[in-house]
Amino acid sequence: MVPADTTPTNTAPATPSPAWNQLTPWTQFHGYLRAGEGTSEGHDQACFQLPGAQSKYRLGNECQIYSELEIDQKLYQFSNGMQLSAVGMASLVNDLGYSPTFHGDHGAIRLPQSYVQLTNLPGLDDMRVWIGRIYYRRNDVHINDFFYWNPTGLGAGVENIPIGHGLKLSYAMFREDYIDQPNYATRHDLQLSGVHPNPGGELQFGLSYIPARGSITGSDGLGADTHSGWSFTVQHIQKNLLGGKNKLAFQYGQGPGTGLSYTGTLTDNNQYKSLRFLDAFDWQATRDFSGQLLGLYERDIAPSGGSLTWVSMGIRPVYAITHHIKIQGDIGNDRVTPDNGPTRTLLKASVALTLAMDRSFWSRPELRLFYTYAHWNQAAQAAAAPGDPLSTTGIFGSSRTGSTVGAQVEWWW
Repeated sequence: MVPADTTPTNTAPATPSPAWNQLTPWTQFHGYLRAGEGTSEGHDQACFQLPGAQSKYRLGNECQIYSELEIDQKLYQFSNGMQLSAVGMASLVNDLGYSPTFHGDHGAIRLPQSYVQLTNLPGLDDMRVWIGRIYYRRNDVHINDFFYWNPTGLGAGVENIPIGHGLKLSYAMFREDYIDQPNYATRHDLQLSGVHPNPGGELQFGLSYIPARGSITGSDGLGADTHSGWSFTVQHIQKNLLGGKNKLAFQYGQGPGTGLSYTGTLTDNNQYKSLRFLDAFDWQATRDFSGQLLGLYERDIAPSGGSLTWVSMGIRPVYAITHHIKIQGDIGNDRVTPDNGPTRTLLKASVALTLAMDRSFWSRPELRLFYTYAHWNQAAQAAAAPGDPLSTTGIFGSSRTGSTVGAQVEWWW
């Protein structure tokens, strides 16, 4: 899922813009929609994700209907050009396990963003001050919808403070993550950007610290001690590479910092550790040929045999046959190896005939007619939850292959 553009408008135009998503000079809206329908060998559409993997390759492999609608409202224009504005976003998903603030028979509604901000500070055009619930400095890989660096949450912060030599510092304090937590916790997020070691390249650094908060009530109803934790991220972004960019990231965390930017389990001590390497490259090599490639390695260390290793590799090439017709596919392989068990594997491949607005990889909306095939091993089947498509109690039974055919629309604006 690609987030809506929440970049504040620097100045309000004197007359309404002809852009269709601008209601007035002071009000704009943005959104995202993903919806589809499919069948898996005569049953409802199945989606394939390996137990222990934190994401799945998404082309022809998304069973949710998900949408977001964001409204950006300028509240006051100061005489020196500074602006006070508010941003609100509602999301709708048909999965009731999505921590809803309201739910009924057909879906769940949340408010993932609701904040106010000061922008256009005199002499500090890139800086902003904000408070509320916000999508904050998120980094993701589109082809598997994996938000690997995502300090989003409920809090307050100051972003892009110039400290000289082109460097910018951002600080935020959060009390809750992007999902509802059973226990509130303070999380400090500090980021440094603007380091340019080579032409077209930028280094970004992030540090997250979660102090201990005393005893909390566990799921068993008993008190449990919390621990402090931290995580560190360094990322290199190389632009203008085959018409796209490459993101290379290293992340490490301990204790509750094993969330690697969000808040992990508060009762985990420093024996719990997480380490991640990730490289994601998207290209637009020619007018008609584009795509994205991912390689990922993660090692999660836990006492008493709870450690595991997750390795993921995938690619989605896209070729524009005409201005409005594309053929695209993806193939992804996930491997999860617990220290106390056999390696689980899942191979998933899809192909989609696509009706699009333009030739590029990022152009939307797209309407896709897809076919998806998946194959998994016996260890993955044994680890799957009851009723999961990979399980023997799922729709494919004892078989370790499955397929889906269907249609999907994806749109952001």
